[in-house]
Amino acid sequence: MSARAITGYIYLLFVLLYLLPLAMRPIISPDESRYGAIALEMLHSKDWWSMKLVGLRYYEKPPLGYWLTAASMAVFGENAWGLRFAPALAALVTAIATGKIAQRICKIPNIGMIATAVQLTLLFPWVFGNIAILDGIFSAFLTVCVAFFVYAATDQERRWRILFLALSGVAATGAFLTKGFLGLAFPAIIAGGWLIWQMRWRDLFVLPLIPIATAAIVAAPLIIAIHKHNPGFWDYFFWVEHVRRFTSPDSNQHPEPWWYFLPMIPVGALLWSLNIGKVWSGFRTSLFCGRGASLCATWIALPLLLLSASSGKLPAYILPIFPAFSILIATSLLNYYSSTLFKTSQADQVGRWLLVAAAVLFASFIFTGHQWLYSDPLWRDNSTWRFGLIALALLSWAALDHWAQRASVPTNRLLRMAFSPAPLLLITGMLFPDALLEKSKVGVETLRTQSQAIAQAHTLIVDANMATCVAYTSKKFDMTIIGPGGELDNELKLPNEQARFITREQVLAQIALAQKTGSVALVTMRNDLKAFQAPGAPMTQSEFIDGDVSVALFAQVK
Repeated sequence: MSARAITGYIYLLFVLLYLLPLAMRPIISPDESRYGAIALEMLHSKDWWSMKLVGLRYYEKPPLGYWLTAASMAVFGENAWGLRFAPALAALVTAIATGKIAQRICKIPNIGMIATAVQLTLLFPWVFGNIAILDGIFSAFLTVCVAFFVYAATDQERRWRILFLALSGVAATGAFLTKGFLGLAFPAIIAGGWLIWQMRWRDLFVLPLIPIATAAIVAAPLIIAIHKHNPGFWDYFFWVEHVRRFTSPDSNQHPEPWWYFLPMIPVGALLWSLNIGKVWSGFRTSLFCGRGASLCATWIALPLLLLSASSGKLPAYILPIFPAFSILIATSLLNYYSSTLFKTSQADQVGRWLLVAAAVLFASFIFTGHQWLYSDPLWRDNSTWRFGLIALALLSWAALDHWAQRASVPTNRLLRMAFSPAPLLLITGMLFPDALLEKSKVGVETLRTQSQAIAQAHTLIVDANMATCVAYTSKKFDMTIIGPGGELDNELKLPNEQARFITREQVLAQIALAQKTGSVALVTMRNDLKAFQAPGAPMTQSEFIDGDVSVALFAQVK
C-alpha cells in the first residue's frame, strides 16, 4: 500500500469516526451545554476576553478552548456540529502528531501511519473527540508540544533545533491557555524524564531554555489581557482550581482513590487492548528502540503518577497519555506480525464467531420480540430498527476482521484492524437512549421545542441546574436564577452577581413584579413547577412538561 493510499485511508477513518457522528448524538448536559453556552456568550457579546456563564464570571478554565469552540460555531453554525468540531479536529491533530513522533523515534517504515490509525481508534480518544469538552483540545496541544521537542532533541542541525524548540514552547502555551498549569507541567516532566533516562545531562538544562522563553513571550501579553478583563482570575484559578483541588479531597468535585486511573487504561485503550497478548509478545521480543521505549515509559508513568496523587480524578484526565500507548501498541504489533507466520489464531477465530453470534442474537429480537428487554422504555420510539442496525454493524465488523486477517503484509493487516470496528463506532450516536434525556436533570434536547418561546420572553427565571441548558438553547444569557446550585455554585460570589439569585420563596413575587414590564418564562425541574402554583399565584399562559423539564409562560399584566 502506497503512502498516498495509507494517508487517504487515515482521513477516511477520521471522517467516518469523527465527522459523520458529530450531529447524531443529542447535546449532553452539564458539560456540553456549559462549554457551548460560554462560547456562545462570547460569540454573541463580541467580548472574547471575559469568561462568563449566563452572565456570571466563570473562572474554571482559561479562554483558549472557548475561543476555538466559538470560532467553530461561527463557521459551522450554532449547532451540535459546530459545537463538537473543535474536539474532533483536535483528535486528528493529536493522531497526526502521534504518528510523527513514532516515525521520528522508531525509524520503521509506515510506523507513523499505523500509530496515527491506532490513536484514532482507541476508545478514549474517540469518545472525547466526539464530546464538546476541553480535554481533547488540551491533549492536542500537549502532543504537538512533545512532538516538536522530540524533533528538536533528535535533530542535528542547530537552526532546525531552535525552530522546533520554539514551536514546542508555543504549543505548551496553547495547552496552558486551554486547561491551566498542567499544560506546562506535563511537557516538563515528560521531556525531563526522557532526557534523564538517556543521561543527556547537558541537554536537560539547555534544551528547555528556548521553549520556556518562547512560552513566556507568547503567554505574557495574553495573561495580562485576561487579568485586565477578569480581575482575580489567576488568583482564583491557581489556588482553587489547582492547589486546593489537587490537595484537598473535601473540596474536590471528583474525589477518587489513588488507583482510580489504573483500570481506566485498558478501558481507554479498547479495542486494541483486546490484543494485549500480541502487544506484549511484540514488545517483549524487541523493546523496539531505546529512545522509543524511554519516551513512552516517561510519557505514561510520570503524568500518571502526578494525576494519581491528585485528590480529584475523571477518566478524561488521562487522555494525554494515550499517544504513548498508541506508539507502543503500533510498534509492538508491527514487530509481532513481522516476526510470526501469518496464520489466523484460534483466539481470532473465536472472536470473529462471537461477533457473528451477537449479530444473530440482535437480529433475532426483530422477529421474536424484545419486550422482555424493556427496550421500548429505553428508546421512546420503535427500537426494532436499532437492533437491526446493531446486527448489521456486528456482521460488518466480523467481515472486516476476516478481511484484515487475510492480509499478508503487516502494515496492511494493522490498518485493516483499525478499520474493522468502524461500523459499530459510527452508529453509536444513533443508539443513544432517549429515556436518559427524560431522566436528565438538564435536558437540552427537551427544551428545543420551547427555545423560541423562552427566547421571546422579556424575563427569564431559571432554576440554577437548568441555566446552562436554557442559555445554550435560547441564546439568552440574562436571567434571574433560582439558586445558586449546580454549575453556578462557584466561590466568587461577587456582590453585583449575587443580586441575580433569588430563593425559591421569592419566585412568585419575582414573577408578579416582572409581569409589569413584559412576559415571563419560568424554567424549572418537573416536580418544582407545582410548588409555584399556590393560591393567588400568577396564572400561567401555557405550560410544558417533558421528562424532568418544565416551562411555564406568563403573559404581561398591564
